[in-house]
Amino acid sequence: MVAVERASLARAFGKVAVDLADLKFASAIKGVIDATGAFKADPKTQPTVEEGAKLLLQRAAYAAAIRVIQAEARNAPVLAAEADPREIEAAILGATADTSLDLTELALTDPERWPGLETLLTLFDWFMRACEVLDVNRLLIRRAFAAALPLALAGEWRNPEREKDYQALRAALEPTPFDLAAQRSLQWNAYRDRLVKAMDAPLRALNPEKIRCSLNDLYVPLRAAVGDPEAPERIGGERRKRTLVWLDDTLYGWASRTDHGPSERIRVLSGEPGAGKSSACMKLAAQLAADKRRVLLVPLTRLNIARGALEELARYLVGDLGHDPFNPLSAVEPLVLILDGLDELAKAGQGATVLLSGFITDLGQRLSEWNREGSRVLLLLAGRPGATGAAVATGAIGRGDDARLHVLRYRIAVHDRYSYEPQELADLDQRWNWWDRFDPKGGVPEPLKRDDPHIDSLTEQPLLNWLLAQILTEEGPERAATISDVHDLYTRLFGHVLDRIHRRLPGDGSTEAIDPVRDRLEQMLEEVAVAAWHAGTNRAVPLNDVEKRLVDNRLSGELRLLSNNTDAALTTLLDSFFCRAHQGVEHRLVEFTHKSFGQFLTARRVVRLLPEMPNSQEVRRNRTDAALKDWLELCGPAAMDWSTYVFLSAQVATEASRAPPKVAQWWSAMSSLLVECLEAGMPLPDGGMRSRDSERLIRNAEIAMLCAVAAVSRALEEKPNPIRIDPAILAETLHRLAGRVTDWSIARETFHIFDLSGADLRSVDLENANLTGANLTDADLRGANLTGANLAGADLRGADLTDAYLMDTYLTGAVLTGADLLDADLLGADLKDATLTGAYLTGANLMRVDLTNANLTGADLREADLTNANLTNADLTNADLTRADLTDANLTNANLTCADLQPEQLTPKQLTACYRTP
Repeated sequence: MVAVERASLARAFGKVAVDLADLKFASAIKGVIDATGAFKADPKTQPTVEEGAKLLLQRAAYAAAIRVIQAEARNAPVLAAEADPREIEAAILGATADTSLDLTELALTDPERWPGLETLLTLFDWFMRACEVLDVNRLLIRRAFAAALPLALAGEWRNPEREKDYQALRAALEPTPFDLAAQRSLQWNAYRDRLVKAMDAPLRALNPEKIRCSLNDLYVPLRAAVGDPEAPERIGGERRKRTLVWLDDTLYGWASRTDHGPSERIRVLSGEPGAGKSSACMKLAAQLAADKRRVLLVPLTRLNIARGALEELARYLVGDLGHDPFNPLSAVEPLVLILDGLDELAKAGQGATVLLSGFITDLGQRLSEWNREGSRVLLLLAGRPGATGAAVATGAIGRGDDARLHVLRYRIAVHDRYSYEPQELADLDQRWNWWDRFDPKGGVPEPLKRDDPHIDSLTEQPLLNWLLAQILTEEGPERAATISDVHDLYTRLFGHVLDRIHRRLPGDGSTEAIDPVRDRLEQMLEEVAVAAWHAGTNRAVPLNDVEKRLVDNRLSGELRLLSNNTDAALTTLLDSFFCRAHQGVEHRLVEFTHKSFGQFLTARRVVRLLPEMPNSQEVRRNRTDAALKDWLELCGPAAMDWSTYVFLSAQVATEASRAPPKVAQWWSAMSSLLVECLEAGMPLPDGGMRSRDSERLIRNAEIAMLCAVAAVSRALEEKPNPIRIDPAILAETLHRLAGRVTDWSIARETFHIFDLSGADLRSVDLENANLTGANLTDADLRGANLTGANLAGADLRGADLTDAYLMDTYLTGAVLTGADLLDADLLGADLKDATLTGAYLTGANLMRVDLTNANLTGADLREADLTNANLTNADLTNADLTRADLTDANLTNANLTCADLQPEQLTPKQLTACYRTP
């Protein structure tokens, strides 16, 4: 430990003031080095340890101050040109005392944790105040000085002309103690510079010659709702209004503070795919980096948390930043850690829920450790609502409403705007802002101005606007205006991507890419998507897995047409609008520019397999094992999700519009194969796989087959006959495929394809199932759970629904003639236009049921609870309403001719509203 009086350090800043008056700062770094020589040792004697320390700190403080002033002159013009050196020196010297400052090795190896740094910063603050630097600029300049000091110390220490001045000090301290601190400071500077420049980097475009825009060029400030996006609280039965805020201002204000309490150190950001979450994270990181803050932006798609969550995070940061930023942590200002892509963490076969929960729990515990002595780390987690909701559900992250922010679209639907406040923020339509930034002269293209729900939905998110802009540029406004939906948009984009890769521009130094088989190129990109799907993310996958996938599918030969180097060939192939390859020592990844691109290509690959499935004759000849093994290999390793199913359905519909007979053949083949699969079972996977893993693969493959058959069924112009499987296994099969409601499965969306007539479905759980138009005649559904199910247009004639749960069930247009609904719970169900002729509804709960235009002729409604039910235009002729509760029921134009009820059951207003004869 070496003592240096603070007054001597103040003289360094006094010297800065004198040189500023002579405008010596303009002579750049050479002038700095020369000027530091003004702090001289006694030429007659060798400087002592204390004298060497004093000289070192004086010179370093002076050099750091000059460098900062040169860099920040625009933020402090008074400091650079109009300062009175005598006033400055007097002010600084007057603010110091002769008490000593302890110089330890920590000051040189890790200045941020050195207590004396605050003294130097205080002196620099006095210096800026005396120079009349505006308050708004002081914090930024102060941070710059703190970052420049380690570099100045290292430079002065290694200056060969000063070697004799520091001989005694070198003997007292470790050799070259400054290198680590200087290296860290340089690494932080380089990293911050990358974050700032990333906002100005050109976005990936189909035709960079025609479109060259950066995120800064196109970024429109986003709105966000505060609190849980999925389940806002209700107050007195009404949904409370959610508060809207400007997302960027809110996040920046939170990250800029230094006085966070324990519950204020975390923010959770959610939003739909393409809503702008990642852009907002980049924007915040760039703002904080420009402020010289320590901020880290981590795309979680680059991590494999199955190998150890926090260890993987630390490994990634060491590679990206150059050192471990958490060891040690600065006590000056909190580090801001931004983790983007929470939904993309889980890997196939590892148990997504378990992995995610473990990562969040570990992260919460580590955050508590980091912040044990105050706010050292602030955390921003970003992802889709499902993943962020799971993070909050663990109880470790972002439990408070204020901690959660949900990004909204550029336009909020009219019927939803009343749910937010302030109203003026909810009413904004920001789509025009985006197009004004893209084309300041033209603004929104004319074809996009027409009232078209498809176009409206495509222009409500940043990503889709950018993709639309590509198509508008490539195809022209009129043709681009015919885009019908997201699948159509992606299909056109994919076509342009294939054209760009397949046909190299002459004279660009490359050979013809993959010539002449374009279809093989499509397959290659689809296999890349399948590799990512199997990896569990639909977004990123190791390059080795892609190589293996291409080899296994006999597609690797085409790579040699691109390059003899496999890595270089893959990079050339994947350097498209849809995906890119990352090369590095630790990371060799293929990453799709958006998760939905991978889902789109995966759906295309599944549809590509459909023509290869055996037809009904081949199934009967037992030629199924090979086909089922192919299906299991493609669809077993990962579960089909909703987005992929939507793309799958759209791709099948596209094929049906081109060749209806071909898709009709798919139905014949796939429906027969599905029956064989569900009744006889899938062939077991090859290899020594454990039983649980085999079960998971088989269930994934079965659900994917269900999705494919359902997609084909929906695409056919003439509705096919429903599929009938062995009644003895029907209930168990539906239960197995549906899974637990808490583990929502896409399988529930496909059950409408089955013939359920006469089926024994007692107590079966079909909550939220899609049974649109299903045949359930004479089915035994006693005690079944059909809560929230879609039974629109379903045939339930003669079905037994005794004690069934039908809360909020959608039964519009359903036929329930003679159905037994004794004591069934239909609270809030939708029975508009339903036929309930002769139905038994004795004791049923029909509170708040919508029976508009329903036919209840001869229905038995004894003791039924119809409180607040809507019976507008309902036909209740000859219905038995004995002791039925019609409190507050709407009977406008209801036909109660010959209905069995007492007049006292109705209010005068109801009697007036309905039509009734004795």
